[in-house]
Parts: sequence; structure tokens; C-alpha cells
Amino acid sequence: MAPADSSSFKAKLVGKRVVVKVSLFSRAFPGTIAATDETGFCFQSDEMVQALRESTGSIMANIDAPSLYLPFSSLEWLVFSAPKAAAASA
Repeated sequence: MAPADSSSFKAKLVGKRVVVKVSLFSRAFPGTIAATDETGFCFQSDEMVQALRESTGSIMANIDAPSLYLPFSSLEWLVFSAPKAAAASA
């Protein structure tokens, strides 16, 4: 699916529950896209935060509620659900 207007497509992702695979990790993570801009997105994922805590050791120990910003360039794939009517017309 190649959206005609990528900024419109990115805006429609806000608030969606998704599964993403980024180049930093060998596995995918579920979460919610909180915001997007031209270069990336804010991603809310307790599982990804936990994986980052494990890989960074004590560096993130003092960060109580980390926010994740992921550049689109690191995105390998993204899965989201579209309403059946929208999926049928795609």
C-alpha cells in the first residue's frame, strides 16, 4: 500500500495500536503511536521501554516514564488494523 499523501497517512496513524519492527531490535513490539512529524513518531510501548532498560543497563534507571521517539528511517515494518470498509477499498 503506497499512500498518495504521506503526511496524511502519518497523521492517520496517531492513536492507532500498531506492531513495529525497528532496526535497533531483532523482534517486533506492540504499542500506540502518540504523535508523528516529518521524520518520525512518538511510540508508547511498555515492552520496548523494558527492552531498552535491559540493553542500556543503569543508564535509564533514573528515567521514570521514558518517551520513545523513533525515526521513520529505522522502521523496518509496521502493522495496523484498518476498518473493513477501508481495507476493502484499498
